[in-house]
Amino acid sequence: MKPHLEPFHSEQHLLSLWQCGCYINAQNLITIGLELGIELPFKKRSSLLQTLLLYAKESKQEQRFLSLMCDLLDDKAQTLQHHMMPYPKTTLLLQPCLDKIERTKHLLNHEFALSTKDQNV
Repeated sequence: MKPHLEPFHSEQHLLSLWQCGCYINAQNLITIGLELGIELPFKKRSSLLQTLLLYAKESKQEQRFLSLMCDLLDDKAQTLQHHMMPYPKTTLLLQPCLDKIERTKHLLNHEFALSTKDQNV
C-alpha cells in the first residue's frame, strides 16, 4: 500500500520555511525576476512568486527559472553548511533544513519536467 502523498504546489512549498527548508525573501525573488527579464514591483512574496511562475511559463523560461531557483537553494544550503562547520552541535538543527532544501529541488525538477512534457504533447 502506497502512502498518501499530497500534491506538490510549488508556490506554497517555496513560501513555507517549514516545507522548503530555507527562507526565500522578496529580494531573492526580485533578483530571479531580473535574471528572467521582468521587473517585479511587488513587496509581498506570494505576489512576487506567483508573477514569476506565470511569467516563466508564458515566456517559456521554465527551465531558466528552475535553474535560477536551484542555484538560489544551493546557495542557501551552502550557507547552512558553512555555519555547521564551526558549530558541529547545530547539525541536529540544520541537517533537516538541508534535507528539505534537497527535497525541494527534487520536487521542483519533477514538477517542471512534467510541465515541459505536457507542453510537448
